[in-house]
Amino acid sequence: MAHRALALKYRPQTFGDLVGQDHVTTVLMRAVESGRAAHAYLFTGARGVGKTTSARILAKALNCERRATGKQKSADPCNACTSCTEITNGSSLDVAEIDGASNRGIADVQALREKVRFSPTGGRHRVVIIDEVHQLSGDAFAALLKTLEEPPPHLVFIFATTDPQKLPDTIRSRTQRFDFARVPLRKVADRLQQIAGLERKDKDGVDFTLTEGAALMIAQKSEGSMRDAVSALDQVVSAGEKQVDEALVRRVLGIADREAFFAIAEAVTRRDPRAALSALHDAFGKGMDPRDLAEGLAEHIRHLLVLSVDPDGQELVPVSRDELERMRAQGESWSEHDLLRLLRLASEAQWPMRDSPQPLLHLEAAVLQMATLEPGETLAALLARLEALEQRLTGGASAPMGGGMPSGGMRPGAPMSAPASPPAAAPAPARTVAPAPRPAAPARPGGPAPRASAAPDSARAVDVSPRPLATRAESPVAEAPRAAATAIADDEAPLADAEHTQRWFALVTRVNERKPLLGAFLSECVFVGVTSNALVLAMDEVHRMVVDDKDNHAIVLAELTPVFGRPLALRCVGANAAPAAERPAQDLKPAIDRAVAFFEGEIIERPRRDERKPS
Repeated sequence: MAHRALALKYRPQTFGDLVGQDHVTTVLMRAVESGRAAHAYLFTGARGVGKTTSARILAKALNCERRATGKQKSADPCNACTSCTEITNGSSLDVAEIDGASNRGIADVQALREKVRFSPTGGRHRVVIIDEVHQLSGDAFAALLKTLEEPPPHLVFIFATTDPQKLPDTIRSRTQRFDFARVPLRKVADRLQQIAGLERKDKDGVDFTLTEGAALMIAQKSEGSMRDAVSALDQVVSAGEKQVDEALVRRVLGIADREAFFAIAEAVTRRDPRAALSALHDAFGKGMDPRDLAEGLAEHIRHLLVLSVDPDGQELVPVSRDELERMRAQGESWSEHDLLRLLRLASEAQWPMRDSPQPLLHLEAAVLQMATLEPGETLAALLARLEALEQRLTGGASAPMGGGMPSGGMRPGAPMSAPASPPAAAPAPARTVAPAPRPAAPARPGGPAPRASAAPDSARAVDVSPRPLATRAESPVAEAPRAAATAIADDEAPLADAEHTQRWFALVTRVNERKPLLGAFLSECVFVGVTSNALVLAMDEVHRMVVDDKDNHAIVLAELTPVFGRPLALRCVGANAAPAAERPAQDLKPAIDRAVAFFEGEIIERPRRDERKPS
């Protein structure tokens, strides 16, 4: 017996055989059962989803002899009577199936109009199926319009097209439109498994076994087209092997090995750029095209993102069960936001690769950037850190500012602390209600510590004044200011005597009068000292982000010159250069309240405006 293509051999013959188009078949079956079939239908959708097949099934159902006599109760055709057999074979005189590309002229439509005026010869309806109807010319549509508007009672038009927008509105408005969806991947894979089982039972069929992974791989390549999937299965079966597995499908259809993407993604999730580059070149050395590698890597990261967002979303990830578990484990070390950033990098790398003579260079750059990408911090995580700090300070806990906070993934600077006891000798800013006494600051960092005088709690209740750098007696990190000074100037240490400390207090007061939120942040920074050309402050990354803001930086610089009597630059060092002494909770509470308001009002809006830019 001559070989017959699987796509033709297993073409659906009833409404129940159609896969993934329940929203269409249900309406058509009810219309046939109730005798309310329309005079014109428009079937739209992607290639290979069942438009022409549905038109043939509808034609058979309308002309089925057994349905006419009541022997066939359902709306499905019997596929056994003379009318059904002739329509299936394409020899029926009552069903005309033409394509719009070959019969697109006005003369063809005029001949069709003359032909359909006559009553059907055997069935009850004359059915005209025009495939790719959008290719008809404008004159042809105009000639068809009158017949379509007032057709004979026995005539039914069925138009099928992949581009319904090219049809005139006068045509679309006179038809019932049904949009065919792409077939879900799992349903395509199940249909392929069903065909494999039918082939094994058929004495003239091919005896082969189709694995789950191979079926899903073919379904994924078909992109929702059932016809493409069955044709690809026929191609793989033609290789003559009884076991159709993933390796055979990759070899016959030219699909990239997914293990290469697992290796690259594993190195990326470990943040190992060397291993990521090595895995990329291993895949390239096996003959994989750089563009295919980029597409496959983006698709792999997309699967990780889907499973991270929805662990039960295996319907959206066309891989086997074993690979599903591997992907879930691989994506655990990354948050959804970071996976989205990785997906953006992998996707954007494909655009310059299309026209580049060296596409591998773009992919290498993208992979290295992905492998060295620092975890990001979300807005919710930043606010949670501030809230945790506020709650801890309210409860009277004494711990460094960054300790015990929820981690959002980004590694901020080392936590910054305030002195454990209120200083005494220096004057307080004018905006404090009851300024606490300040100590006289040491002449040089690391010098003798001044004596601190006690202050009543009521005087410190709303004090948000800045603190000078702690001394050796107050903190075990006594040499940190000198290390910070070395980082700022090679041969000049910052000076932090009493005069400069008082000027620092005055600077915070003036800034606080212009912008209270900025003043609150400055009051929590540690005053390291003054060099010949710069004011040196120690702070963590969150405070640096606020102080280094363009507008805030300008305000501080504008107040530096009148307070210190000469132009000075503002230089910030990491919080680890400041002493680790702690600051009283009641001093920081008002500043933390205003810091939260500052984050909500100023810092948060900028990333939203720039969120489309790659990290």
